[in-house]
Amino acid sequence: MKKIKSKICSMLIGVVMLTSTAYAMPSVSWNQLEQESTQSILLTDGQSSAIDTTDNVTRGQVFSTGMVEITNQQDGTLHISVDTYAHVVVDKIYQTVFLDVWNEEEETWEKVNYWDFERSREEEPDLSAYHVGFTVTGCEVNRYYRARALHFVQWGDDMEGKSTQTNGVLLTDHEV
Repeated sequence: MKKIKSKICSMLIGVVMLTSTAYAMPSVSWNQLEQESTQSILLTDGQSSAIDTTDNVTRGQVFSTGMVEITNQQDGTLHISVDTYAHVVVDKIYQTVFLDVWNEEEETWEKVNYWDFERSREEEPDLSAYHVGFTVTGCEVNRYYRARALHFVQWGDDMEGKSTQTNGVLLTDHEV
């Protein structure tokens, strides 16, 4: 009889645990999101801007496009622009932008800083796109920088996201 009660209790606990649902903003790392390439190249020949765009053309998906761009303003500052688009009106759009610098000795990218942005339907009733542009100061000139971005759209309890990443642009304080 104890075995039967034990099995019944175990099954009830299992059923309760399987039917309980909790929702939260996912803790997603850079490598967990779908991306075309993780290898950035260092742009030469005076190219002062790099852009990366990812589209989601799968029928029935809500996420449409994510885009990030980094520009050498040729005055010792960088301009970063990030956009996220949805096919329909969504509840929230989240964007995280990372700035990386190329370490020539280690031959790897190192994170300099990051910024989180969020827009909700309360702020914009017809929310299906979100643009943020900002200038970064205080970076060391004559070094290569790239921008990466995480793009998320949320509707109800569902969420989709992708990542974008630019090539490296050389920061200068003069025209090249």
